[in-house]
Amino acid sequence: MPYIVNPIGTVQKTDNENYLVIREDFWDATTHLELFSHIIILWWIDGMDTPEKRSITLANPPRGKGPIPSGVFACRSPARPNPIGHTISKILEIQTKKHRIRVDHIDANDMTPILDIKPYLPSSDRVDDAQVAPWFVDLETRYTK
Repeated sequence: MPYIVNPIGTVQKTDNENYLVIREDFWDATTHLELFSHIIILWWIDGMDTPEKRSITLANPPRGKGPIPSGVFACRSPARPNPIGHTISKILEIQTKKHRIRVDHIDANDMTPILDIKPYLPSSDRVDDAQVAPWFVDLETRYTK
């Protein structure tokens, strides 16, 4: 059964700045977002949305580490049956008049469709003592220091 997904906005990247430009008809959904320090952003990996890319089930791990290939559900390959990306970002500024949120980073491209935003909750979004595949270990330690 196909599903219809309506983007709530787009990513805007300018001069080392990262913005989430929210459609005006969804701007009220950001009410009280300023009470959170971080958000989870779900976005459509539109550059990978082809029948060929959606049919890929095996991918090489990052930088050629680990067993080759791995299932796409065991890696962060952008080629997926449903090309949905996610990023946890720090809110730097909410610009109400421009209907946009400035964030510290997002690994989506400029004009990427944004599907949803959720507040980051340390009590449920963080997992202590999580295990990762060996080819992700260096990434995990790089971003947790």
